[in-house]
This record gives sequence, C-alpha cells and structure tokens, in this order.
Amino acid sequence: MCVSKVNDNRCKMINRSKLGKAVRGVLTRAKVERRLICGLLPAIAYLEKTPDDVVICVLPQTRPGDATTHIQTVLLQAFCYENYIPVIQVNSSEKLADYCGVSSKTGCNCAIIVKDPAASPTTPDDEIPLSPTEKILADFYECTLEEFPRPVIELPI
Repeated sequence: MCVSKVNDNRCKMINRSKLGKAVRGVLTRAKVERRLICGLLPAIAYLEKTPDDVVICVLPQTRPGDATTHIQTVLLQAFCYENYIPVIQVNSSEKLADYCGVSSKTGCNCAIIVKDPAASPTTPDDEIPLSPTEKILADFYECTLEEFPRPVIELPI
C-alpha cells in the first residue's frame, strides 16, 4: 500500500461511527480464516520475517504508567509506517482480546491481520486484494495520517 495524496471524496464517505463494527468484523473474519496474529511478541516476530504479508495492524491505546508497552508500541507503529502497513488504534485491549479469542484479563496489546494465502494477485506486480471492510479501514488510516491526535476507534461490546 502506498501512501499518496488522499482522495477527499473517499475520506468523506467513511462513516466513523461504524468503524468499531468494521474492526470487529475484520478481526473475527481473520480469526476464522487463521489470518490473525495476536500479541506483541508474535506480531513482531511475524513482521520481522514477512512484513509484506501484513494487511493491517490493530493496537489498543497504552495504559498510563506502562512505559515498556508504550515504547514497544511506538517502535511497532514506526516499523509499520516505514513498511506501509495501516495502523488502527482502538480504545480497549480487553475487547481486542475478546475478538482475538485471547484471555480478556490480560488483554491484547497488538493484533495483525495477514494476507489470505488463498487469494492470489492476477499478475506478479499486483497486490493481493483486500476485503471491502479491510479496504475501508486502510482508507481510514490513509485519510487520518495527518490528524493529531491520532483517532482512536471505539470498539463495540
């Protein structure tokens, strides 16, 4: 994915109030399709080997006073930015853990969605197509690159 000039019409069409459900749907579908990697260390290990296979990175807001996780998250965001991987921030590590099927007591401090190996590009230079919902989240990321503070998506129950 290449970050270029943002199409204002595309950005205006994104309904931000429905993005939480979109994130939940993308995570649930990726989990069923075995394309979901949850946890900071497994995500970093996967990114280290094959960053081109990552479609989206989902990160919850870090808790105040958790300096270690905050530093790891900032470095992960920078890595994703350098590799053109959209980073979606969400409001709850517990809800993210629920969607990923991980213990909600510990929470989930990172989830990445990888490309579907069954989907193949038509030519070697083409990218593997994203699902419509993944495309909406990628567009949202591109449309909000210059927003500060970065928008945080509220996850539904």
